[in-house]
Amino acid sequence: MATAGIRPLTDAELAERGPGPLRASAYHVADVLRWLARVSPATSFLLPISARRSLLRLAGVRVGAQVTGLKQCGFETKQVSIGDGCFVNAGCWFEGTGRIDIGRNVFFGPQVMIITSLHEIDQGGQVARMPVASEVRIGDRCWLGARAVILPGVTIGEGTIIGAGAVVNKDCEPGAVYAGVPARRVR
Repeated sequence: MATAGIRPLTDAELAERGPGPLRASAYHVADVLRWLARVSPATSFLLPISARRSLLRLAGVRVGAQVTGLKQCGFETKQVSIGDGCFVNAGCWFEGTGRIDIGRNVFFGPQVMIITSLHEIDQGGQVARMPVASEVRIGDRCWLGARAVILPGVTIGEGTIIGAGAVVNKDCEPGAVYAGVPARRVR
């Protein structure tokens, strides 16, 4: 009888050793270096903005012209595209394996999180161990308030405002204002 929660590893999965640490490290060294560049050094407040943009581009993130901010941000994925004229405040986090497409002239408050992966739950209530990627799209001229959380599969329409602390779990209409947990249209 299945119970809710995370599926336990089978005996075969527990016994599997995988490649040794040296072979695995050599195989993934390029990805590790790009990840290191995306997470901390590239967005250090000690670097000028032009250097931050250049390092992120070298790490595979598509950063448009005149994107500012980008202090102490984390880019777990290189599948991020930030349009021209955006401002990304301190501490923002771009997570997961799915694409993140951000339009032009979008403003991010501090510590905004964009999540692109989720763990599916089966009929028996067991949570899958491997995440499923889902794209997030943010239209032009949006404003995301401090600590807003954008969940997988969400599209935010052009000119939409997301209130501070909102948790966006569904698509948002263009030109509207959303706030709350979960986010609801308030105007």
